[in-house]
Amino acid sequence: MSKLVIKGGTCVTAEARLRQDVLVENGVIVALDQDIQIVDAEIIDANGLFVLPGGVDVHVHLPWPKGQYISLDDINQGTKAAAFGGVTTIIDFVIPDEQEPLAAALERKLNEAQNNAWVDYSFHLNIRGAVDKKIAEIPEMVTLGFPSFKVFMAYEGFRIEDVELLNIMQAIQTAGGMLDVHAENGLIADRITAQLIEKGRTAPTYYAMARPEICETEAIQRVLAYAQVYGTRTHIHHVSTAAGAELIGRSRQKGMPVTGETCPHYLLLNADSHGGDQQMAAFMICAPSIKGSENQEALWHSLADDSLSILATDHCPYSKQQKLENLGNFSTIPGGIGGVELRLPLIFSEGVRKGRLSFERFVNLWATAPAKTFGLYPRKGQIAIGSDADLVLFDSAQNWTIRAESLHMNTDCLPYEGWQIIGKPVMTILRGKVLVGQNQLVCDKPDGQLIRRFLGAQ
Repeated sequence: MSKLVIKGGTCVTAEARLRQDVLVENGVIVALDQDIQIVDAEIIDANGLFVLPGGVDVHVHLPWPKGQYISLDDINQGTKAAAFGGVTTIIDFVIPDEQEPLAAALERKLNEAQNNAWVDYSFHLNIRGAVDKKIAEIPEMVTLGFPSFKVFMAYEGFRIEDVELLNIMQAIQTAGGMLDVHAENGLIADRITAQLIEKGRTAPTYYAMARPEICETEAIQRVLAYAQVYGTRTHIHHVSTAAGAELIGRSRQKGMPVTGETCPHYLLLNADSHGGDQQMAAFMICAPSIKGSENQEALWHSLADDSLSILATDHCPYSKQQKLENLGNFSTIPGGIGGVELRLPLIFSEGVRKGRLSFERFVNLWATAPAKTFGLYPRKGQIAIGSDADLVLFDSAQNWTIRAESLHMNTDCLPYEGWQIIGKPVMTILRGKVLVGQNQLVCDKPDGQLIRRFLGAQ
């Protein structure tokens, strides 16, 4: 029986912070107390450090597999970067071809991940193309432990019609699943993009104009209205606007089973953060677009007051070459930003330290609420007896500079390059085994496990 004691650290949960030891046996937390003394246990000294539940990132692309450009982190590299960032569970996406069954696409992703993922993992299933056939598979997927289904309201080849959206919602509700939504009005975005290109406004600095706030707020309002028809449990990915967050918050106050997430780039960057630099503007291209500065503080407040309950990353990194080879036409630049390794240090440094979020609220957004929302709790997302010993030791005083070349995400173009940060994860523990320590990968091979998810009652 393997035993591990993490001694002297300050445990931070969604409810409180308390200086206590953590006793782990066979990968599970079995005791929490002030001074645990076990003769035959491995000891990890956490004095001066915070002990957090391992991060749960419910929105990563490993990789984004469609279009002219493929993002650069596969399941191996992306989960390795996650581990260095204190993340111990990720949810990636199964994106089938238009006529491909969900089961076949899922099998392909399961084969990619097996013996290749460094942290624990699950998958959302994208519904596109032959929608009726995929709807027929929803009950089986829920039974197998994959209860969340992603739809796009934007992008040619991915965008579904409203009648299809309603049919999907009804099927998901009947099966006891959950709808995930990329909420942007694609028709508006496509039209404005075409008009900008026609006028010769094709530089990356025009990109934000092509996807204005109304694209997101209209789509969120529409999907929330549709969700009321069947009472479908609904999650809105990557919210970028104050108005969108407010719509979600009001729906939550009314008791609707809806959740929303935002991402570090919407909290820390605004449409003018590139300062007119076309290359930096290209690095910032993602969808939804990064909006004006007036949205940033509102999004922080939405996280603090639970209008938005999840902090994810939409991790989707590209290279400078991919981002810059078509610099003269923003519509051909791949959209995505690397973030899975930086969520903890960025939001601690810019959010917790600056008083925008309490440490406890951050932990809730970082691990506990994502685990609860997506069917991973109580196994994941908390420091509690009976939960997996997924833990990150965090040095809240460490000063460092973000350099893409020093990180583990497969990208050389971060919009945070050169940022001075205070606070860094120094050890990541997955199911009681040290995965990362002293900025080194300790395990000799990937040991991430598939986590089948089952949603509780609404």
